[in-house]
Amino acid sequence: MAHDVFVSYASEDKIVADAVCGMLESHGVRCWIAPRDVLPGVAYGEAIIDAIRGCRVMILVFSSKSNSSAHIPKEIERAVSAGVSVIPFRIEDVRPGKSLDYFIGSVHWLDALTRPLEQHLERLVQNVQTLLSRDAPVIERKNSSANAAPAPSVASSPATASSVASSPARPSWLYAALGIMAVLVVVFAVLLFARKPSKTAQVAPAPVHSIPPSASNPPTAIASQPSGISSAGSSDAGVASEPAAPAATPRAPRKEPKPGVHDAARVPAQPETPGAPPATPSTSAERLFDQGLSSYKGKQFSRAAELYLRACDGGERKGCNSLGSMYENGEGVAQDLNRAADLFKRACDAGGSGGCTNLGLMYHHGEGVVKDLNRAADFFGRACDAGGPPGCTGLGLMYQNGEGVAQDLNRAADLFMRACDAGGSQGCVNLGSMYLRGQGVPKDLDRAADLFKKACDAGLDRGCENLARLKK
Repeated sequence: MAHDVFVSYASEDKIVADAVCGMLESHGVRCWIAPRDVLPGVAYGEAIIDAIRGCRVMILVFSSKSNSSAHIPKEIERAVSAGVSVIPFRIEDVRPGKSLDYFIGSVHWLDALTRPLEQHLERLVQNVQTLLSRDAPVIERKNSSANAAPAPSVASSPATASSVASSPARPSWLYAALGIMAVLVVVFAVLLFARKPSKTAQVAPAPVHSIPPSASNPPTAIASQPSGISSAGSSDAGVASEPAAPAATPRAPRKEPKPGVHDAARVPAQPETPGAPPATPSTSAERLFDQGLSSYKGKQFSRAAELYLRACDGGERKGCNSLGSMYENGEGVAQDLNRAADLFKRACDAGGSGGCTNLGLMYHHGEGVVKDLNRAADFFGRACDAGGPPGCTGLGLMYQNGEGVAQDLNRAADLFMRACDAGGSQGCVNLGSMYLRGQGVPKDLDRAADLFKKACDAGLDRGCENLARLKK
């Protein structure tokens, strides 16, 4: 399958590369990124060369790590040779070394040196979409300073460059002669028509009235409850809400599913087919999800899976995440972990914290995907940033245990605090245990007791058990 964009990066910059890939794919741009898109049984180098040849744009996540990489200059060289546009996305204030300066020294960079990263990603998406909308790839030259005159664009194809360079300059007298001839022709035409009056009445053009575009917009996502993450035999039952945009009409509250099964908001709605009738409330993606949830609670699993699929395809990311859970557990459908991972990724890429958490768990355990602790940490981080307490708890456990990341007890305590403050009772228990032992935080038994009680009051048995032991 052909892709639009090849993402080139050093392994140390994987978090940023995944964010670039996720943002582009959420805008409908097909990306190729390693190791995700390297097929099993295919040589790594062969897969990269084929992917570069099949893409139209390459994005280089440029940093000090990629600057010193031995492989990235080879990827850039292949891209330039194939006529692929290269966009350096600079995340550190460094200059390219000699091997990279030869290829990107004159190319316009996109700087992402300041926070937040999202604003630079939006600009990157706009530039990529502009490049993809053109028939031929174009590389824009980089200006040496803010006051410098705009430099002429340079074609990415060597053949085009050579044809421009070889174009001979015309002598100035030729332009002068052409100008004199043009003046004589104009004078002759004026004299001819001045002697021959026009007999044709001019007709004023009819006014054209423009039709204003429709002001209707698809409904905006609403917030609900994220899924949980299992930890030491317990699931995080915390509730966190994503910011909700004002709805066009008031909507009655609905009962949310149990944590650990369903995701927390909606996928951006897909554009309607021209000429298709507008969806009614009874057939909307959100209503389909509600019907699927009712069927699931009624043990009608096959019917629930069918409704979740229709909701997912219609733009409801809770439908994607819930259907993924059914494929993971073999409820109403044949168990298929690969299919579950795909559905979790759809929910995650649309901003669903539950989908990111579940996908992080699959990468952590190596279920349905190749075990990859680095990617697990990435997805837990995305879930945490999206407001999901289970994602913060999962990433905190990885920092606490040094899995996929360097062990950092202070960072773990901060993440557990984020989860606890957002309503994640498992985060409260884990943070209470750290205060109990004095790990990453000063030892404080009173603080530990408060955190255990908070988890116990939220209904987590482990919090009650720890509180009882501490009182003894």
